[in-house]
Amino acid sequence: MTKKALLFGCGSKWGLEFTKYLADNGYQVNLVSQSSVDYPNVKILNINWVMSNETSIKQLLIKEEYDLIFFNQNSGGGPGGDDFSPARDYSIDHWNIHNWINCQLPYTVIKHLSSTITEKTKIGWMLTGLIVGNDTDLYQYAGYASIKSTNLHLMRGFSKFHKGIFFAINPIWFPVEDYKKDAQSIEEVVDKLTKEDSGKSFNKDGSFWL
Repeated sequence: MTKKALLFGCGSKWGLEFTKYLADNGYQVNLVSQSSVDYPNVKILNINWVMSNETSIKQLLIKEEYDLIFFNQNSGGGPGGDDFSPARDYSIDHWNIHNWINCQLPYTVIKHLSSTITEKTKIGWMLTGLIVGNDTDLYQYAGYASIKSTNLHLMRGFSKFHKGIFFAINPIWFPVEDYKKDAQSIEEVVDKLTKEDSGKSFNKDGSFWL
C-alpha cells in the first residue's frame, strides 16, 4: 500500500535526497517547496515562503490523511553575530517573517489538518544541537537556535493533545557526501516510531536525544 507524506522545505540539499528516498520507497510525496522538483511520485505544492500567510498555506494544503508530515524548512531565524552590537540593528519585520516560516506555519498546518491526524500519523521537525546551549561562543546563531528550540516545545505540546506520533530529529551534521545515507538513516528512524515515542526527540542514528 502506498504511503503518503507531506514535506516542507525538502526541495534541495539533504532535504531533496530525503524526498527522493521516500518517493523511491513506497511514498507518494506532496512537497511544499519554493524549489522546482520533477521526480516520480512527487507532487510540488509551490510556495513563496516570505509572502505566505495563514490563508495562503491553508489554501495550498490538500486535506487528507498522511502517514508522515515533516517540517524541514529553514529561513534562518533572527538576530545573530554582530546584530547584538551597538552598531547594528536587526529588522524586527525580518525576525517576524522567520518566526512565521519556521514556527507559526507548522502550528497553522497542524491545526488545519488536525481532523486528518490519526494515531498512526507521524509529525516531525528537523532541529539542531545548538538548542542545548553548551557552547557559549555559538550565540552568533541565536536566532536560528531560538526557532529550533521553539519547535521542540511546540512538538511536545502537540503530543499532549493529538492522536499522532510527534517527534523531532537532531541531524548532528549533514556532510554532502552522506546525504543519501543520512536520508535512509532518518527514514529508518521514522519508520520505527510508535505511539510511545510521541513527544520525544532523536539523533539521526535513532538514539534518544532530549
